[in-house]
Amino acid sequence: MWTFKMFFQDDGEFFEYDPFGFQGAAGTEKALPFLESLLSFLELDPTDWEPLVQQAASDLEQFSSTGDAAYSDHMMQTLGELGARHIYFQLLYLRYFERKSSGILELRMTEELRQLPAQLKAYQKQAQLFLECILDIDQVGRAVQQNTKASYFFDQPHDESLFRFEPIPVSFGVMRNSSCGEILYPNTIRDLIDFSLRECVQREIPVRRCRNCGRYFPITGRVTAEYCSRPSTSGKLCRSTAPVQKWAESRRSDQVFQEYRREYKRRFAWIKSGKYTEEQFAAWHKAAKAGKKDCDRELISLDEFKAWLKDS
Repeated sequence: MWTFKMFFQDDGEFFEYDPFGFQGAAGTEKALPFLESLLSFLELDPTDWEPLVQQAASDLEQFSSTGDAAYSDHMMQTLGELGARHIYFQLLYLRYFERKSSGILELRMTEELRQLPAQLKAYQKQAQLFLECILDIDQVGRAVQQNTKASYFFDQPHDESLFRFEPIPVSFGVMRNSSCGEILYPNTIRDLIDFSLRECVQREIPVRRCRNCGRYFPITGRVTAEYCSRPSTSGKLCRSTAPVQKWAESRRSDQVFQEYRREYKRRFAWIKSGKYTEEQFAAWHKAAKAGKKDCDRELISLDEFKAWLKDS
């Protein structure tokens, strides 16, 4: 019997599973920031994972009709690749590893795999809408439980497009560092999504879109936080780099405006001294505003803009 469990603790979420499908203590542990598994799953492009699910289904169908173990081996290799892409798919891998080890791979399971992409894409849309309508602090405020009460009748959503909560296999036991709490023993990927969303509601944790990368992040600390600390491909955190970038952009914008304003005042004084007509000033002003806009957008450098102001 394979092992897979998930639990939340402090500002993190933890997964423990046996990658070899044998019963006993979990052989692998994975720790992520709170809500990272759900948020990263919602950001997955189906075109990156759906072909692999369909390939696994085709392999299972071929194995069922021919009995050739090469097909079941290739199916597990494909599901293993999926599991490496996201922790949710590791659950799928373990389920089929156990079935293969027990010799109960059946043709009916092919249809289960073929239907999975449509189900997961539906869950993605429903959970995304939940974030927007229930958890997004900038759209609906920080009263998460109040938002939930307004959108659900007991466990059923008023809007069928919202995620629907269902019973999930949750137990209670010892987690990390000998503390105790709820532990999920999921049967499906849907269980993982459900467990994460209800944790946000229970703990009144809203989300916000990062002002730098635009991705959602959970607000587990200061409610005024604008930048996320989520993992990125660059290895840099928006919370560390974005304020510096914002300061640099603001400073550059101030320099552009100062150069523009200085030349504006100088040219405007020329009208009074008779060196410029109002028509000439208006034409210059129009061109200067266009140049300033290009400089603000970094289409030209500050030095190039200063040179243009001087020579225009």
